[in-house]
Amino acid sequence: MSWIITSTGSEYHFAGPASAGWGGRPINIQDIAHHLAIVNQFNGATSRPYSVAEHSLLCCDIAKRAGASVFVQMAALMHDAHEAYTNDMTSPAKIAVNEYSMALAGVAAWDRFENEHAKEVRSHFKLLSVYAGHRGMLRSIDLQALATARRDLTAFDAALHSPWPVLGDNTIQPTAPADWLRLDTDEREAATWKDWRQQFLDRFLALQIVRHLGGIGTKQC
Repeated sequence: MSWIITSTGSEYHFAGPASAGWGGRPINIQDIAHHLAIVNQFNGATSRPYSVAEHSLLCCDIAKRAGASVFVQMAALMHDAHEAYTNDMTSPAKIAVNEYSMALAGVAAWDRFENEHAKEVRSHFKLLSVYAGHRGMLRSIDLQALATARRDLTAFDAALHSPWPVLGDNTIQPTAPADWLRLDTDEREAATWKDWRQQFLDRFLALQIVRHLGGIGTKQC
């Protein structure tokens, strides 16, 4: 069995003939919002549930605060949308899987798998060119969101734990967490997965409206 049944009842195929056929990989914003609101980051190793949907909204907020266009804001919101189908995997686990598969077959298996589905989702929402043109900025946004979540929601202690190279720990320019919000507030603690699902959908629809109007009043950056 190489498919899943999504929250809306569709079959999404990862492999086999059905995956290449019409309708074999149905992409639906309702499924994406629902799945991402339930899937937690950090493999659940946080002080409260912290979903991919909440992380994605934070990335969108960071992009907006940086003055990015509506197109980049949408790309930031949707940068992990494929995880609605592939599920989330911690970065260390991804590295380990790639190392195993490289040693056995010379292929970075997780990267190949994830990238295939990420490309399909981004193509569906017409975001491929935005990702190609703003890859560095989107990566920086994602890392700032990671640094913010580590500060506010994990047990990380720089005096006790190994540095995180991905965040540039112990370098001249480490990635700084956002200094304009906290993730460990009572309000966020009280929010349910349904709240994050709705916020994700609302943000997507609001950005879609502006995109369809041609990004009036926004910069293409």
